[in-house]
Amino acid sequence: MAVMSQSVRRYEVRNGRNRCHLIPYIGNKSGFSDIFDELVPGDAGNGKIVDVFGGSGAFAIYCCFRFGSDRVVYNDNNPVLTNFMAFVRDDVAGLIEEYEGHKSASSPDYFLRVRTESLTDGLRGAGRFLYLAKNAFSGKIRFNKKNGFNAPMRKSAKCPSLSEERLRAISDVVGKMAITNKSFEEFQDTRDAFLYLDPPYMNNTNAHYNGVPATESFARFVRATTLHNRVMISEQNEPDAIGIPESFRIYRIALRRSLQYVTQKDSAEIIATNYDPHERAR
Repeated sequence: MAVMSQSVRRYEVRNGRNRCHLIPYIGNKSGFSDIFDELVPGDAGNGKIVDVFGGSGAFAIYCCFRFGSDRVVYNDNNPVLTNFMAFVRDDVAGLIEEYEGHKSASSPDYFLRVRTESLTDGLRGAGRFLYLAKNAFSGKIRFNKKNGFNAPMRKSAKCPSLSEERLRAISDVVGKMAITNKSFEEFQDTRDAFLYLDPPYMNNTNAHYNGVPATESFARFVRATTLHNRVMISEQNEPDAIGIPESFRIYRIALRRSLQYVTQKDSAEIIATNYDPHERAR
């Protein structure tokens, strides 16, 4: 039986405010660029790259910056997120204008009213989601089982300004990125691609995510896709708790931020790969 290789190196994530940071999101990987530089193979951009659990889009955005957007796929099963990403890509000026309208009207009552409105109806829905995301308490972008936004408002009622320069730069770089709204199982037959799996934290009792995959389903998916693709997994759980095969290499990530907004000492995640990131194509 293959033995799981445990990396003795530890990486530290200090600051999530960088060019890949689009929206606040629990567990988002916008601060992982240096780690991705080392662990994502330099030839990954020669084929399709699929961010299967897209979320905040940080990994897909990172890949667009590094490899170009024409082979990158952002996927999420939540139509609120895919609608939003489509307007980041296709109409950033309209998205900024929508946000500014919400900013001028913002108040705690207004936030609650916007929270009841559709977040999937084109540009207006994308603008509402951006407003809610920027004003959610502690970045807790949270949805109920019907994809309704149900996070409370941040403590300060003052609506923050957008970093328009960063938003426009992200829009430019993701210009050819594909956006899909599928369940992760629909990628099971993918071949000869690089798959990044950053699922909503499994075995999580804090109700921060909807659509959390069952560990058994996730494990089956990993076993199937590992046969035909290079796979990278980010997770909070230990490998054996979510069925990561023993053949994967495991890297320990030390965080300067707490996970899931619960105070923790020495918070950590893992990255698991079914390849040696230092074996580059020549």
